[in-house]
Amino acid sequence: MAQPPDLVAGSATGSIFDLGYQGYDGPRLGRRHAIATLFTQSLKWTFGIGRGGRAKIAPFALAALTLLPAVIGVGIQALGGAAAAKANPVTPHQYLTVVQTFIAFFVTAQAPELLGRDQRHHVLTLYFSRALERTDYALAKYGALVSALAIVLFVPQLILLLGIVFASIDLGAGLGEALPLVWPIVASTIVAAAFFSGVGLVIAAFIPRRAFAAGAIVATFLVLSGVVQVLVVQGRLRDPFRYVALLDPYALLDGLARTMFGGVGGNVTVTRSGIDPAVFAACACVVAVVSLVVLIVRYRRIEA
Repeated sequence: MAQPPDLVAGSATGSIFDLGYQGYDGPRLGRRHAIATLFTQSLKWTFGIGRGGRAKIAPFALAALTLLPAVIGVGIQALGGAAAAKANPVTPHQYLTVVQTFIAFFVTAQAPELLGRDQRHHVLTLYFSRALERTDYALAKYGALVSALAIVLFVPQLILLLGIVFASIDLGAGLGEALPLVWPIVASTIVAAAFFSGVGLVIAAFIPRRAFAAGAIVATFLVLSGVVQVLVVQGRLRDPFRYVALLDPYALLDGLARTMFGGVGGNVTVTRSGIDPAVFAACACVVAVVSLVVLIVRYRRIEA
């Protein structure tokens, strides 16, 4: 039979017992470790790692869909020769615009998971009661989704670069063609990941319910893009109304790709508006930064 705990103090109104609890004497890892841990766990959470099997379906299926165009593009280039390579619709120049819908759905699926669950289950108090600050929480979540989306986009583009190198008869010529594309790929992918992730996370931060947040994110990317495109193309807007084209998320992505790689894109909003593609690229960068600021302000004021 277990021994009762030692009585430390007692009175007519109550008693205090020594239950044997001890204080923590180990190392205090501090704020930096808390941020790194939250970032790492959020990055794993984005891909469903550490969660059930159903949680892995959406991120890995969408990652596979973003990879598929690159595989098709490399196959066309390898089997069709130089003539087919020139007509190949999937190149590093057009890759981001080809998979833009998959990017939107990836953010739609994962942004509400990263933020909404903590609000719905009222666990933010536990985060903010220790070394982690509110700004740290926002930065870690933002960084996790941007990193996850950047990984999803980098891998297919790496395959496209390898396809350019190995499809060339001369390895040196292939490297000479591929290496100048590295910087545009890196820059455009980071900006695109930050732009899409930032918009999705801001919406998810203000709408904790997963279904409602997902619907709002889809509407922002797909519906808003369609509405703006109709206004620009059918309305034939003039100054200053033609700048409504900057509200089209896909037009911003197309302008970013045109600016980084050069050449002509396929987005009619950019073409019909008559606005310099560099303006669309600059707006994508501004939205990425502003969304992070809004996310930080939201979590500084949110009730935990």
